[in-house]
Amino acid sequence: MSLTKRGIEMDMDILKQEIEILIRKNNFQTLRYELFNEQSNLPWATHLFYRDNKFMINNRDERSYVVGVTWEYDTINEAIDKFMSILKQTIDAEHLASELGFSHPYSSPLWEED
Repeated sequence: MSLTKRGIEMDMDILKQEIEILIRKNNFQTLRYELFNEQSNLPWATHLFYRDNKFMINNRDERSYVVGVTWEYDTINEAIDKFMSILKQTIDAEHLASELGFSHPYSSPLWEED
């Protein structure tokens, strides 16, 4: 059975809502991220999107160029685990940047509260 484009978009909307709940539960809403919008130009964001029957995650720089690798997953659960892990690592990295006196790519109370 094949899903119509509309059916896939509806599924992505539901997944997006579920991931947003998880983001709020972890207090990550001030981080820059983009869900299921691969074409977004949001700088310094972690992107989770779906292409070629794979869930993909990558990070973008100030010009929205991909930094490092794009991780690919067959299941949404694997992708969500990696996505949330990257968001947590972002906070840890920015805390370290604060300790070392480095600037941040954007402001967030998650690392500016110290």
